[in-house]
Amino acid sequence: MRRTTRLILALLATGLFIGQSDAALAQEGGGARLPREVVEAASAYQMFVERAAAIEPRFADGEAIRAAMVTSETWQPQQLGQGATAYAALIAMQDPSFVAGVRRAGADPAQAETLVRALEADPRQVAAVEGADAAASRINAALIAQAERLAETGRRVKQSAYDIQHQAWSRATVPDGAARLALAKQLADLPVKPTADDVAHLFQVAAAPPAYAGAPAGDPPGYTPVVQRALTLAALAILGRADHAELENAGLLRVRAGPADCMLMARLNLHQCLAVAGPHYEDIFCMGEHALKETSQCLREGAGAPARIASTAALADRSQSYAVPIAYASQAGH
Repeated sequence: MRRTTRLILALLATGLFIGQSDAALAQEGGGARLPREVVEAASAYQMFVERAAAIEPRFADGEAIRAAMVTSETWQPQQLGQGATAYAALIAMQDPSFVAGVRRAGADPAQAETLVRALEADPRQVAAVEGADAAASRINAALIAQAERLAETGRRVKQSAYDIQHQAWSRATVPDGAARLALAKQLADLPVKPTADDVAHLFQVAAAPPAYAGAPAGDPPGYTPVVQRALTLAALAILGRADHAELENAGLLRVRAGPADCMLMARLNLHQCLAVAGPHYEDIFCMGEHALKETSQCLREGAGAPARIASTAALADRSQSYAVPIAYASQAGH
């Protein structure tokens, strides 16, 4: 491991990361923290999107198809739904104007308590916090960029189901169809357990300077329920109030209807497709259409209003919460 990488991971473990851009990370007056399960859900979400979007539809045999199917199926609907919200919260915490706005709104204990209770009662009120529009637009663009990459991979995989049929082996019946379906169902029931290195990678990805443009000037951000809950989660973390009990009280640890239901339906459609699939090329079709394309649409619906997209380590702390990266806001009016 390179020295620079080791240094980044060590700083992330303490909750402090000082960089040279406006995305540099730090938390003045104490580290922002999120419960372990929230950060691990965000990591599971990020892992799925990154790995599934990287699937290359160059299938040489049934084993290559099976490996790609496992990659595209390794997600649990409930965890993926929670993870999208948690990942979006990490993105929001990289916006200096939002960090500064939350701190100003909760400048003293009484104000902080009032803000926390208001957000817990109605996450929609987070839109009134200074900097919320900028953070919401950042979430819109980041999540939509991920959904688009996943959708494009799904389109390529689905097309390969047609292109590959000129190869005789692809028309042969899958010999272990029942076992393949059983594995898909098992992967849907098992939450992903990220490693410490996975979490460190999550923080690096979330804190990286955006590789996309925001919404066109004058376009309002999309405040979907996912975005509202993500901003509320981020605000509680910035205020040092995102402990397990507080988030449970606010209902932020429970998966809500909407994208979560959409993901469950995508999973059920995948299983139904695999149940009637016969030859290898039909497995490829099921993967492209349901595991990738349909799932990407669910993620896009939760992401909010379309935005213009320019381009498509071990942690020392293993307690019940994680120190998370947060934008350095001292030059953003704080």
